[in-house]
Amino acid sequence: MRKALLALLLLSPALAQPLPEALKRAPEVAAVVSARLDYEVKAKDLARTLQDPLRTPLTELQARQGEALAQARLQRALAQAESDIVAAYAQALEATLQRELAEKALEVAELGLRATEVRVRGGGATSLDLLEAQNRVLEARKNLEAARRGEESALAALANLVGPWKPEAVRELPPLPGPEVVEALLKAHADLLQLRQSLELIRFQRGLLDEGFAPRKDIEALEDQAQTLEANLKNLERSLRLGLQSRHAQLSPLLQGVKTAEEAYRAAKERYAAEEKRFQAGLASRLSLLQQELALKQAALALEQAKHAYLKAYYGLLASR
Repeated sequence: MRKALLALLLLSPALAQPLPEALKRAPEVAAVVSARLDYEVKAKDLARTLQDPLRTPLTELQARQGEALAQARLQRALAQAESDIVAAYAQALEATLQRELAEKALEVAELGLRATEVRVRGGGATSLDLLEAQNRVLEARKNLEAARRGEESALAALANLVGPWKPEAVRELPPLPGPEVVEALLKAHADLLQLRQSLELIRFQRGLLDEGFAPRKDIEALEDQAQTLEANLKNLERSLRLGLQSRHAQLSPLLQGVKTAEEAYRAAKERYAAEEKRFQAGLASRLSLLQQELALKQAALALEQAKHAYLKAYYGLLASR
C-alpha cells in the first residue's frame, strides 16, 4: 500500500521536483539503515534455519516470526522517515517564504517612512507619525533578522535528513485515501504483529504439551498467557483503530482548507493585478502597489501552509503502522 501511494506521488508531474526526490532519501536515514540491517540479519537467520535438516517446527516458526517482524519494523521506519522528511521540507519552505515576506514588509515600511518624512516636511504629518513610521521600520528589520535565522535553522534540519536542499512549492497533493487505509495500516502495524506472533507462539507451545506428560500448572500457565495476550491484542487493536480513524478523518477538512486558501490566493492575485494596472495608469501609488504585493505574499504563504498541513497529516497517517 505504501509503495503504491508513493508511486502515485512520483507519477504526478507537478510533484516531479523536488519533493519526490527528497523522499527518495528516506532509505538513507539512520533509523531506516538500522532497521534494514536488523531485517537482513533476521532474513539470513531464517534462510539458515530453513536449510537445517534438523530444524523443528518451533525453531522454524520463531525464525519466520523474527523475519516478518523485522520487515514490518523496517517498513515503519521507512514510513516515519518519509513523514519526517515531509515535515522538515514543509518547515524549510515556509521559513523561506516567511523570509521573503519579511523582506517585502521591510520594503513597505521603509517606503512608508520616506512618505511620512515628505509629509512631515510639507506639514501633512506630525513628529509622532514619523516616530511610528520609524518604529515600524525597526520592527520590520527585527522580523527579517528573525526570519533569516529561522530559514537557516529549517534548511539545516532538512539537510540533516536529505543533504543540502532548496525546497520548492508543491502544486499538487496526494489524493484523499479511502477508509480502507485504516485496516491496511492495522494489518501492517508492527506492534500488533508482535502481539499476534506472541499469541501464535504461545498457542503453538501449548499444542506441544500433552496432559498425560506435562504438569497441569504448566499447561494452565500457557493458557492464561494466551488469554492475556488475546485481551491485550483486542485492546491495542481497538485503540489503534480509533486513533487511525481520527487521523484519517482530519484529512478531508485539511484538504478543504487548501481549497479555501487557493481561493483566497486567487483573489489576492487578482487584486494585485488590478492595483498594478492602476499604478501603471498613474491612479495608485508605489506604496499602495507594494502593500498589495505584500498581501499577495501573505496569501501565498497561507496557501503553502494549508498544503503542508495536509501533507504532514497524510504522511503522518501512513507512518502510523
